[in-house]
Amino acid sequence: MKHLTFPIAILFLVSFSIKSIGQATPQQMVAKMGRGINLGNVLSAPYEGNWAPAVEESYFEDVVAEGFTTVRIPIRFDKHTTALTDVTYTDGSNNYIGSANDYTVDQNYLDRVEQVVDWALSKGLVAIIDVHGDKWFWESYDTTSAEYKTGNDLLAAEDRFRAIWSAIANRFQTKSENLLFEIMNEPYFSMSASEVDAVNTNILGIIRQANPTRNVIITGGEANSWQAPLQISNSLIASDTHLIATFHYYVPFKFTSSSKQQYSDYDWGTDTDKANVDSHFDTVLNWSQTNNIPVLLGEFGADNSCGYDYVNNVCGPYGGPDNLSRVLYHDYIAEAALSRGFSFTAWDAGEKSNKTIYKVSDRSWVEDVKNALLGKGTLSLAQVKSKNDFQLFPNPSTGVVKIQSNKTISNIHLYTSLGQFYPKENSELIDVSDLKSGIYLVKVIFENGETNCKKLLIN
Repeated sequence: MKHLTFPIAILFLVSFSIKSIGQATPQQMVAKMGRGINLGNVLSAPYEGNWAPAVEESYFEDVVAEGFTTVRIPIRFDKHTTALTDVTYTDGSNNYIGSANDYTVDQNYLDRVEQVVDWALSKGLVAIIDVHGDKWFWESYDTTSAEYKTGNDLLAAEDRFRAIWSAIANRFQTKSENLLFEIMNEPYFSMSASEVDAVNTNILGIIRQANPTRNVIITGGEANSWQAPLQISNSLIASDTHLIATFHYYVPFKFTSSSKQQYSDYDWGTDTDKANVDSHFDTVLNWSQTNNIPVLLGEFGADNSCGYDYVNNVCGPYGGPDNLSRVLYHDYIAEAALSRGFSFTAWDAGEKSNKTIYKVSDRSWVEDVKNALLGKGTLSLAQVKSKNDFQLFPNPSTGVVKIQSNKTISNIHLYTSLGQFYPKENSELIDVSDLKSGIYLVKVIFENGETNCKKLLIN
């Protein structure tokens, strides 16, 4: 077991002269948050603009116009905070002499974050400051990471993280109750339950000095996805009356990340698929009710249909979910959350990413996915029930590939690894002996207009 240095006990000393800002209870706030979206890959990049265009006020205008009510804003602070290597935190006898006062967050960066937050709040949105990209901190506890630290080095990392949260808490203390703080993003991949509890407790103490009633979002350690909030200790929940629990949901990963080479599950929506979601969400609901703490589903989503690249306008080299499955997944997860009293913020990282909902280049949306999230979907029961799969064998292949389905196939398309159409006869037997080795995408169009895709490996 790792040595835990972060203090678990801390006094929540709050000056009564500080104006009480957030008056909504956590339950009231979650009800208000409703349907939301993530501003992914923008401020969470090393520097804004690295992974997606810099955000403009028009983004929040478009979000509100469609009917979303919350924006989660993932943010990274390490590139804008005094580096550990710039601080002397030990003396000649290797005693720790550091403190959080050794670290400063760049005021210009805080100004930018505040501008973005104000844009969201001014449009009537609930906004979440999510400390998202600072894996350097939570991976300090991970023995398998290059960031792993012990002794004085870990103490310094903890002080640096305290400094970041002190800067956030002080800068945003006068904002309305519609601004929420989220302490850490997915720490459970690196930290144990007790370690996450300790950090949450300590940072809450810092936040509460200037934000006594602001709602704060937390998760647990060690177990991920729907099991993460269940790891939060009862004592932590009882210590603060303005907490919201969160979890992320990308189950089954082989479907939600099927644009990656190692996955090829393009189909979702069977009774078993839905039953798994219901079982997981009911477990979270029961925990939530038992502990009287409401829940935010902070992230969920599935890759672009056929792994679509919205920048180059081609399917991805390794395929991806069929479109109906992708839409159905977003629809079902969103309604599963809301029907249990959870709010949600779906994951969107823009058109340069493998999970696209909003396209900033022309201020447009992937309409069917957006509508599914907003409860405006047009999927009929007949469409859902008629979803079909097909078998592709042998796979891998060096010669003739057979395609088999229990429904009538009208067309079969073969795509190269660059996503470009490769002409082949529309036959249930495809001769691939003349093709170069690599990964291809076979797209089947059924007589009823449905489509489905599978990866084909040619040796």
